[in-house]
Amino acid sequence: MPCSPPPPRGGATDLLTGNVCTTVRKAQTLDALLALPPEELAGVDVAEMNLLCAAGLPGAEGLDIGKCMARLDAWAVRIKHETQRHLYRAQDPRWAEHYRNSENWLRAEMLAQLLNEDCGVHYNMTRIRNIDFRNSKDLLIHGMIDDPNGGTCASMPVLYVAVGRRLGYPLKMVTTKGHVFVRWDDGNERFNIETTSNGGTDSYPDEHYKEWPEKITDAEVQAGRYLVSLSPAEELAMFLANRGHCLLDNGHAKEAFDAYSAAHRLAPMDPAYCGWMRQAEARSQPPMYTTVDPRGYRRQRPGNRGGTTVDVEAINAHNRRILEQHMQQPRANGPRRP
Repeated sequence: MPCSPPPPRGGATDLLTGNVCTTVRKAQTLDALLALPPEELAGVDVAEMNLLCAAGLPGAEGLDIGKCMARLDAWAVRIKHETQRHLYRAQDPRWAEHYRNSENWLRAEMLAQLLNEDCGVHYNMTRIRNIDFRNSKDLLIHGMIDDPNGGTCASMPVLYVAVGRRLGYPLKMVTTKGHVFVRWDDGNERFNIETTSNGGTDSYPDEHYKEWPEKITDAEVQAGRYLVSLSPAEELAMFLANRGHCLLDNGHAKEAFDAYSAAHRLAPMDPAYCGWMRQAEARSQPPMYTTVDPRGYRRQRPGNRGGTTVDVEAINAHNRRILEQHMQQPRANGPRRP
């Protein structure tokens, strides 16, 4: 059901009216999305941005972005209906303590529970100790939409935010070292939501994420822009980085560099993107030196000693030719250091 006027973030609802809107696409390709000014990204659905970053990756064959977004719209309608049925519990003495006497917390818990129980959204348990960036389904949200693959902490928070924003919830994505979580922040009430609990809703203070999943110092928090609610441009940068990780581990270093470079343009204050650009750039260059088979570079020993010896000068000449070819090749444009 289309809405007029269009809601923010490309598709949402108003908590007062409860009308869930059909999400309108703003870009048909990733190139078109990246051509938008950063300030216009606030009007693009977060799911659309994420799914466009999955296009063309291994694990995203046959991806239908419109169908995926329509499924999220349908989930939002279902979750809205079930949440409204149970909203009284936030004030009911039998349930109020469980829901922290907060209607907002009830909404957040119902979102997590229904996505898991009714929509099949779950964590891919094989990825807890076996991280593999080659499959885009583990990094971007299409792996949880009508797909048994499941998600990870890179994708589950995005899907929760995508559906929650369709319901009008003031949800933000927040990063810490090696992890992403969700924050409810409407200016009056603020709490964090851990989305990787498979149907449960845990909430930890910011201090918790300085210790888990990796210990970080206050200096690292500031330098890495951790524990800060991401802007729409920073959200897209994070999705582009996941695209880059998938491309890099599948042997497409130049395309990975392009993804990291686009992320850096959107979030220039985040130092991680420069580091990943350098990593992709290094992998995209041919080796300066090669390991040769000495049997191909043998010559007769000088004098009357007989036998053969390795021709070191011939090997050095071979490596000089490789080096000269390397120096003549154009290099990818990108910073050499953060």
